[in-house]
Amino acid sequence: FFTLPLLCNAERSPARDAVAECALELRRIGDKADLRQRILNLIAKLFCPKT
Repeated sequence: FFTLPLLCNAERSPARDAVAECALELRRIGDKADLRQRILNLIAKLFCPKT
């Protein structure tokens, strides 16, 4: 897990804030997709016979 370094207010720009917010939202979406896939894999392992 990584975070973008926090800058003092004088160095922050609206574009940089938007990029940071977008990156954080993409991370959350990815985490949700990963959790969903892990749950599906667990269900498949439990209920589907191996071929």
